[in-house]
Amino acid sequence: MSKSRVTLLGGTGFLGTELSCVLAQEFDEVILLSRRSHRSRTLRILPNVHVRQANVHDPVQLKAALEGASVVINLVGILNTAGKSSANSFEGAHADLTKSVVNTCESLGIKRYLHMSALNADADNGSSAYLRSKGLAEKHVAASTSLNWTVFQPSVIFGERDAFFNRFKSLLTMMPFFPLACPDARMAPVFVGDVVNSMVKSINNPDTYSQSIKLVGPKDFSLEEIVEYTANTAQLKRKIIRLPDGLAKFQARVMEWVPGKPFSTDNYLSLQTDSVCDSCERQPTSVDAIVPTYIGHKKGVPARHQSRREFARR
Repeated sequence: MSKSRVTLLGGTGFLGTELSCVLAQEFDEVILLSRRSHRSRTLRILPNVHVRQANVHDPVQLKAALEGASVVINLVGILNTAGKSSANSFEGAHADLTKSVVNTCESLGIKRYLHMSALNADADNGSSAYLRSKGLAEKHVAASTSLNWTVFQPSVIFGERDAFFNRFKSLLTMMPFFPLACPDARMAPVFVGDVVNSMVKSINNPDTYSQSIKLVGPKDFSLEEIVEYTANTAQLKRKIIRLPDGLAKFQARVMEWVPGKPFSTDNYLSLQTDSVCDSCERQPTSVDAIVPTYIGHKKGVPARHQSRREFARR
Protein backbone atom coordinates (compact mmCIF):
# COMPACT_ATOMS: atom_id res chain seq x y z
CA MET A 1 0.00 0.00 0.00
CA SER A 2 1.34 3.43 -0.86
CA LYS A 3 2.49 5.52 2.06
CA SER A 4 0.41 8.69 1.98
CA ARG A 5 -2.58 10.40 3.62
CA VAL A 6 -6.04 9.01 4.31
CA THR A 7 -8.76 11.34 5.59
CA LEU A 8 -11.81 10.09 7.48
CA LEU A 9 -15.12 11.83 8.03
CA GLY A 10 -16.88 10.46 11.09
CA GLY A 11 -13.61 8.87 12.09
CA THR A 12 -13.84 9.52 15.83
CA GLY A 13 -16.77 7.16 16.41
CA PHE A 14 -16.89 3.46 17.18
CA LEU A 15 -15.97 2.15 13.73
CA GLY A 16 -13.67 5.05 12.91
CA THR A 17 -11.55 4.52 16.02
CA GLU A 18 -10.97 0.86 15.17
CA LEU A 19 -10.32 1.63 11.53
CA SER A 20 -7.88 4.43 12.33
CA CYS A 21 -5.72 2.16 14.47
CA VAL A 22 -5.23 -0.19 11.51
CA LEU A 23 -4.82 2.55 8.92
CA ALA A 24 -2.08 4.07 11.09
CA GLN A 25 0.02 0.98 10.32
CA GLU A 26 -0.47 1.44 6.57
CA PHE A 27 -0.37 5.19 5.92
CA ASP A 28 2.06 7.96 6.72
CA GLU A 29 -0.78 10.15 7.97
CA VAL A 30 -4.34 9.49 9.11
CA ILE A 31 -6.52 12.57 9.43
CA LEU A 32 -9.78 12.40 11.40
CA LEU A 33 -12.22 15.25 10.91
CA SER A 34 -14.40 16.22 13.85
CA ARG A 35 -16.43 19.20 14.98
CA ARG A 36 -15.24 18.56 18.54
CA SER A 37 -11.62 17.45 18.35
CA HIS A 38 -11.18 17.61 22.15
CA ARG A 39 -13.42 14.54 22.50
CA SER A 40 -10.91 12.32 20.69
CA ARG A 41 -7.83 12.61 22.85
CA THR A 42 -7.32 8.85 23.12
CA LEU A 43 -6.54 8.61 19.39
CA ARG A 44 -3.67 11.07 19.72
CA ILE A 45 -1.38 8.47 21.26
CA LEU A 46 -0.75 7.25 17.70
CA PRO A 47 1.92 9.61 16.30
CA ASN A 48 0.60 9.65 12.73
CA VAL A 49 -3.10 9.99 13.61
CA HIS A 50 -4.27 13.59 13.79
CA VAL A 51 -7.70 14.86 14.78
CA ARG A 52 -8.58 18.10 13.03
CA GLN A 53 -11.52 20.28 13.94
CA ALA A 54 -13.68 21.03 10.92
CA ASN A 55 -17.32 21.56 10.08
CA VAL A 56 -17.61 19.18 7.13
CA HIS A 57 -20.99 20.66 6.21
CA ASP A 58 -19.22 23.93 5.36
CA PRO A 59 -17.94 23.63 1.75
CA VAL A 60 -14.91 25.86 2.38
CA GLN A 61 -13.84 23.96 5.49
CA LEU A 62 -14.49 20.64 3.79
CA LYS A 63 -12.30 21.47 0.80
CA ALA A 64 -9.47 22.64 3.03
CA ALA A 65 -9.75 19.49 5.16
CA LEU A 66 -9.68 17.06 2.21
CA GLU A 67 -6.87 18.74 0.29
CA GLY A 68 -3.80 16.51 0.08
CA ALA A 69 -5.64 13.26 0.77
CA SER A 70 -5.02 10.27 -1.48
CA VAL A 71 -7.93 8.31 0.05
CA VAL A 72 -11.15 9.68 1.59
CA ILE A 73 -13.39 7.52 3.78
CA ASN A 74 -16.86 8.71 4.74
CA LEU A 75 -18.20 7.01 7.89
CA VAL A 76 -20.73 9.69 8.82
CA GLY A 77 -24.01 8.25 10.00
CA ILE A 78 -26.76 9.04 12.48
CA LEU A 79 -29.47 6.69 13.77
CA ASN A 80 -31.78 9.50 14.89
CA THR A 81 -32.32 13.12 13.98
CA ALA A 82 -31.44 15.82 16.50
CA GLY A 83 -32.51 19.44 16.62
CA LYS A 84 -33.66 21.61 13.74
CA SER A 85 -30.38 21.91 11.83
CA SER A 86 -30.47 20.36 8.35
CA ALA A 87 -27.06 18.87 9.07
CA ASN A 88 -28.67 16.79 11.83
CA SER A 89 -31.42 15.43 9.60
CA PHE A 90 -31.08 12.06 7.89
CA GLU A 91 -30.93 13.63 4.45
CA GLY A 92 -28.50 16.31 5.56
CA ALA A 93 -26.12 14.00 7.40
CA HIS A 94 -26.22 11.22 4.83
CA ALA A 95 -27.25 12.37 1.35
CA ASP A 96 -26.41 16.10 1.26
CA LEU A 97 -23.05 15.65 2.95
CA THR A 98 -22.13 12.74 0.69
CA LYS A 99 -22.94 14.77 -2.42
CA SER A 100 -20.73 17.57 -1.12
CA VAL A 101 -17.88 15.17 -0.29
CA VAL A 102 -18.06 13.50 -3.71
CA ASN A 103 -18.04 16.87 -5.50
CA THR A 104 -15.12 18.06 -3.39
CA CYS A 105 -13.10 14.91 -4.05
CA GLU A 106 -13.69 15.35 -7.77
CA SER A 107 -12.66 19.00 -7.72
CA LEU A 108 -9.44 18.16 -5.85
CA GLY A 109 -8.56 15.23 -8.08
CA ILE A 110 -8.88 12.66 -5.28
CA LYS A 111 -9.51 9.26 -6.86
CA ARG A 112 -10.13 6.74 -4.07
CA TYR A 113 -13.30 6.99 -2.01
CA LEU A 114 -14.77 4.52 0.51
CA HIS A 115 -18.32 5.03 1.71
CA MET A 116 -20.11 3.48 4.69
CA SER A 117 -23.77 2.81 4.04
CA ALA A 118 -26.16 0.21 5.47
CA LEU A 119 -27.69 -3.09 4.46
CA ASN A 120 -31.07 -2.48 2.74
CA ALA A 121 -30.31 1.16 1.96
CA ASP A 122 -32.77 2.12 -0.77
CA ALA A 123 -33.54 5.66 -1.88
CA ASP A 124 -36.95 4.74 -3.27
CA ASN A 125 -38.25 1.81 -1.23
CA GLY A 126 -36.43 1.98 2.09
CA SER A 127 -38.77 1.31 5.00
CA SER A 128 -37.45 4.27 7.02
CA ALA A 129 -36.06 7.76 6.46
CA TYR A 130 -32.71 6.40 7.63
CA LEU A 131 -32.60 3.71 4.93
CA ARG A 132 -33.90 6.04 2.22
CA SER A 133 -31.31 8.71 3.02
CA LYS A 134 -28.54 6.11 3.03
CA GLY A 135 -29.80 4.91 -0.36
CA LEU A 136 -29.83 8.46 -1.73
CA ALA A 137 -26.24 8.91 -0.55
CA GLU A 138 -25.28 5.76 -2.47
CA LYS A 139 -26.85 7.25 -5.60
CA HIS A 140 -24.67 10.35 -5.25
CA VAL A 141 -21.59 8.14 -4.94
CA ALA A 142 -22.47 5.98 -7.95
CA ALA A 143 -23.13 9.09 -10.06
CA SER A 144 -19.47 10.10 -9.90
CA THR A 145 -17.64 9.75 -13.19
CA SER A 146 -14.11 10.11 -11.81
CA LEU A 147 -14.01 8.43 -8.39
CA ASN A 148 -12.85 4.87 -7.78
CA TRP A 149 -15.52 4.27 -5.15
CA THR A 150 -16.52 1.35 -2.96
CA VAL A 151 -19.68 1.28 -0.86
CA PHE A 152 -19.97 -0.92 2.26
CA GLN A 153 -23.38 -2.12 3.42
CA PRO A 154 -23.13 -3.80 6.83
CA SER A 155 -25.79 -5.25 9.06
CA VAL A 156 -25.51 -4.03 12.66
CA ILE A 157 -21.84 -3.77 13.71
CA PHE A 158 -20.71 -5.09 17.09
CA GLY A 159 -17.53 -4.75 19.12
CA GLU A 160 -16.23 -3.60 22.49
CA ARG A 161 -17.51 -0.02 22.32
CA ASP A 162 -20.62 -0.67 20.25
CA ALA A 163 -23.99 0.96 20.82
CA PHE A 164 -25.80 -2.33 20.31
CA PHE A 165 -25.00 -5.07 22.82
CA ASN A 166 -23.75 -2.45 25.28
CA ARG A 167 -27.01 -0.52 25.04
CA PHE A 168 -29.12 -3.62 25.57
CA LYS A 169 -27.00 -4.55 28.59
CA SER A 170 -27.46 -1.07 30.04
CA LEU A 171 -31.24 -1.18 29.54
CA LEU A 172 -31.50 -4.70 30.94
CA THR A 173 -29.52 -3.66 34.00
CA MET A 174 -32.04 -0.92 34.77
CA MET A 175 -35.22 -2.95 34.24
CA PRO A 176 -36.65 -5.98 36.07
CA PHE A 177 -38.48 -6.83 32.84
CA PHE A 178 -37.86 -5.77 29.25
CA PRO A 179 -40.70 -4.69 26.92
CA LEU A 180 -39.34 -5.51 23.46
CA ALA A 181 -40.64 -3.98 20.23
CA CYS A 182 -40.26 -5.87 16.94
CA PRO A 183 -38.98 -9.07 18.60
CA ASP A 184 -39.02 -11.01 15.31
CA ALA A 185 -36.90 -8.50 13.38
CA ARG A 186 -33.85 -10.31 12.03
CA MET A 187 -30.25 -9.18 11.71
CA ALA A 188 -26.79 -10.63 11.08
CA PRO A 189 -24.40 -8.81 13.45
CA VAL A 190 -20.96 -8.33 11.93
CA PHE A 191 -17.79 -7.84 13.96
CA VAL A 192 -16.09 -4.45 13.68
CA GLY A 193 -12.75 -6.16 13.06
CA ASP A 194 -14.16 -7.92 9.99
CA VAL A 195 -15.58 -4.63 8.70
CA VAL A 196 -12.22 -2.93 9.20
CA ASN A 197 -10.45 -5.79 7.46
CA SER A 198 -12.74 -5.59 4.44
CA MET A 199 -12.35 -1.83 4.15
CA VAL A 200 -8.57 -1.73 4.47
CA LYS A 201 -8.04 -4.59 2.02
CA SER A 202 -10.27 -2.90 -0.54
CA ILE A 203 -8.29 0.33 -0.72
CA ASN A 204 -5.76 -0.83 -3.31
CA ASN A 205 -7.90 -3.56 -4.84
CA PRO A 206 -9.27 -2.51 -8.27
CA ASP A 207 -11.74 -5.40 -8.13
CA THR A 208 -13.68 -3.45 -5.50
CA TYR A 209 -13.95 -0.25 -7.54
CA SER A 210 -17.54 0.70 -8.35
CA GLN A 211 -18.77 -2.13 -6.13
CA SER A 212 -21.17 -2.33 -3.19
CA ILE A 213 -20.02 -4.85 -0.58
CA LYS A 214 -22.55 -6.34 1.82
CA LEU A 215 -21.15 -7.28 5.22
CA VAL A 216 -22.96 -9.79 7.44
CA GLY A 217 -21.85 -12.01 10.29
CA PRO A 218 -21.88 -15.83 10.30
CA LYS A 219 -25.31 -16.14 11.96
CA ASP A 220 -28.72 -14.49 11.79
CA PHE A 221 -30.57 -13.61 15.01
CA SER A 222 -34.00 -12.32 15.84
CA LEU A 223 -34.02 -9.22 18.02
CA GLU A 224 -35.53 -11.30 20.82
CA GLU A 225 -32.61 -13.75 20.55
CA ILE A 226 -30.16 -10.85 20.72
CA VAL A 227 -31.74 -9.50 23.92
CA GLU A 228 -31.91 -12.98 25.48
CA TYR A 229 -28.27 -13.59 24.57
CA THR A 230 -27.26 -10.25 26.11
CA ALA A 231 -29.12 -10.99 29.35
CA ASN A 232 -27.67 -14.51 29.63
CA THR A 233 -24.12 -13.38 28.84
CA ALA A 234 -24.30 -10.56 31.38
CA GLN A 235 -25.93 -12.95 33.90
CA LEU A 236 -29.03 -10.81 34.20
CA LYS A 237 -32.27 -12.66 34.87
CA ARG A 238 -34.90 -10.61 33.10
CA LYS A 239 -38.32 -11.37 31.70
CA ILE A 240 -38.61 -10.28 28.07
CA ILE A 241 -42.12 -9.14 27.10
CA ARG A 242 -42.91 -9.31 23.38
CA LEU A 243 -44.84 -6.17 22.46
CA PRO A 244 -47.61 -6.43 19.86
CA ASP A 245 -47.19 -4.09 16.91
CA GLY A 246 -49.53 -1.40 18.21
CA LEU A 247 -47.69 -1.15 21.53
CA ALA A 248 -44.34 -1.21 19.70
CA LYS A 249 -45.37 1.86 17.72
CA PHE A 250 -46.55 3.56 20.90
CA GLN A 251 -43.28 2.72 22.68
CA ALA A 252 -41.34 4.25 19.78
CA ARG A 253 -43.33 7.50 19.99
CA VAL A 254 -42.79 7.73 23.74
CA MET A 255 -39.08 6.85 23.66
CA GLU A 256 -38.43 9.62 21.14
CA TRP A 257 -38.83 12.06 24.04
CA VAL A 258 -36.44 10.21 26.37
CA PRO A 259 -32.94 11.78 26.64
CA GLY A 260 -30.62 9.99 24.26
CA LYS A 261 -33.62 8.75 22.22
CA PRO A 262 -32.98 5.01 22.78
CA PHE A 263 -35.78 4.09 20.35
CA SER A 264 -37.71 6.12 17.78
CA THR A 265 -40.45 5.78 15.20
CA ASP A 266 -37.82 5.73 12.47
CA ASN A 267 -35.93 2.96 14.31
CA TYR A 268 -39.19 1.03 14.42
CA LEU A 269 -39.62 1.50 10.68
CA SER A 270 -36.05 0.37 10.00
CA LEU A 271 -36.77 -2.85 11.91
CA GLN A 272 -39.59 -3.63 9.50
CA THR A 273 -36.88 -4.67 7.02
CA ASP A 274 -34.71 -7.60 8.12
CA SER A 275 -31.02 -6.71 8.12
CA VAL A 276 -29.88 -10.04 6.69
CA CYS A 277 -28.55 -11.33 3.39
CA ASP A 278 -28.99 -15.02 2.68
CA SER A 279 -26.95 -14.99 -0.54
CA CYS A 280 -23.98 -12.97 0.79
CA GLU A 281 -20.54 -14.21 1.76
CA ARG A 282 -20.46 -14.39 5.57
CA GLN A 283 -17.75 -12.73 7.63
CA PRO A 284 -15.97 -15.18 9.95
CA THR A 285 -16.10 -13.74 13.47
CA SER A 286 -19.02 -14.89 15.60
CA VAL A 287 -20.90 -13.07 18.33
CA ASP A 288 -19.83 -15.81 20.75
CA ALA A 289 -16.16 -15.17 20.05
CA ILE A 290 -16.29 -11.48 21.00
CA VAL A 291 -19.34 -10.29 22.91
CA PRO A 292 -18.62 -12.19 26.18
CA THR A 293 -15.26 -10.38 26.38
CA TYR A 294 -16.96 -7.04 26.96
CA ILE A 295 -20.42 -7.68 28.40
CA GLY A 296 -19.79 -11.03 30.07
CA HIS A 297 -19.66 -11.54 33.83
CA LYS A 298 -15.99 -12.47 33.49
CA LYS A 299 -14.53 -10.31 30.76
CA GLY A 300 -11.67 -11.66 28.72
CA VAL A 301 -9.28 -10.11 26.23
CA PRO A 302 -10.61 -6.74 25.05
CA ALA A 303 -12.25 -6.97 21.66
CA ARG A 304 -10.18 -4.14 20.21
CA HIS A 305 -7.02 -6.22 20.67
CA GLN A 306 -8.80 -9.20 19.16
CA SER A 307 -9.75 -7.16 16.09
CA ARG A 308 -6.16 -6.11 15.50
CA ARG A 309 -4.88 -9.66 15.90
CA GLU A 310 -7.50 -10.90 13.44
CA PHE A 311 -6.38 -8.31 10.90
CA ALA A 312 -2.69 -9.09 11.41
CA ARG A 313 -3.28 -12.79 10.68
CA ARG A 314 -4.85 -12.06 7.29
